[in-house]
Amino acid sequence: MMRRPLLAWATAVSLVLAPAAAAREHWTRAWTSSLWQGNERQVIAVENQTLRSEIRIGAGGDAVRIWLANDFGRMPVRINAVTLRMPDGRFVPVRFAGQASARVAIGAPLVSDPVEVTVKPFDLIQVSIHLAAPTTLVGVHVDHANMLQISPPGDHSGVESWKGAATNELRPLIAGIDVKGPRARPVIVAFGDSITDASSCPNSDPEPCRWSEVLGRRLHGAGKPHVVVNQGIGGNKILTPVAGPNALARLDRDVLAIPGVTHLLLLEGINDIGTSGDTGITADELIEGYRQLTLRAQAHGIKVVAMTVMPFEGAGYYRPEREEIRQRLNAWIRDAGIFDAVFDMEKVTADPAKPKRLRSDLQIGDNLHPNAAGQRAMGEAIPLALFR
Repeated sequence: MMRRPLLAWATAVSLVLAPAAAAREHWTRAWTSSLWQGNERQVIAVENQTLRSEIRIGAGGDAVRIWLANDFGRMPVRINAVTLRMPDGRFVPVRFAGQASARVAIGAPLVSDPVEVTVKPFDLIQVSIHLAAPTTLVGVHVDHANMLQISPPGDHSGVESWKGAATNELRPLIAGIDVKGPRARPVIVAFGDSITDASSCPNSDPEPCRWSEVLGRRLHGAGKPHVVVNQGIGGNKILTPVAGPNALARLDRDVLAIPGVTHLLLLEGINDIGTSGDTGITADELIEGYRQLTLRAQAHGIKVVAMTVMPFEGAGYYRPEREEIRQRLNAWIRDAGIFDAVFDMEKVTADPAKPKRLRSDLQIGDNLHPNAAGQRAMGEAIPLALFR
């Protein structure tokens, strides 16, 4: 009669100890992609084809795992095979609960099993996904410079090169890559619109061409453990859903749900300002959007570094009254006192002779988007002392 309580106690102890053992595996998000719902022309429809994407990860480790997402799916997605092609050319299979195939539920992510491979910070890896059944992929991310490859019919996930492959600027399914290391590492999220997304930056560039990656490489070079991931979406707004969910709506998924986030770098709002005449958005409403993003992140222990909105005189949607909104927002960002830090990105990128405009040598010519030199200048200017 006395053995039953002892057995129950032993079982309870085992239930407590098992999660503690698993917790010793320190996973860090090393790459992210914020997916959004494409319009009728922005979907990927495949049948018995393989999709391949090249991705640069921001941290090293002795294992990786991938996150697939079907956030906006109209149907479950049946995965038949996934492989990783490593920098040395090896193809490594990815498993899900030990199986090659898996089902990504509507509106949900799917996390792979660990893949025991060694990766270095800023390695390039290829992710290939074979989809046998007719599948329409609605959740996408636009990457103009690093095009998705779509194979001819068949499982080509372990094939080095494809004859007759098509390309597309839309990248579906892949939402994140984690790496495993001996200790937990702090994660910094760069959160914004096309200026942060920088989808015209090719992975093949010998110099990093995205301000978030420039910052990540500087932190790594300085011996800091921080990893920078990019959650920018071209065309995104703080208040209005246009290109993807607005920033207020996607904060939970794109920032708060990522383990280990310590800092949020907030650089967004120019699209709200530039279309304010059409949407009726006021400076007060935009300021409140910033405040809400900040309060919600800080409630999770995340430090918010707010950046001033960069000049845009001469851009297609510039108007003097919209410039007044930018000026008022930036003045509030500098003086509000609610952020953990403020960085004046306007001063880094403004033309000293014409401060309402971007410097001509730091932009692509549309008076809105930084070029590669501008991206590097932005990433080089952010003080590493902000990250302790």
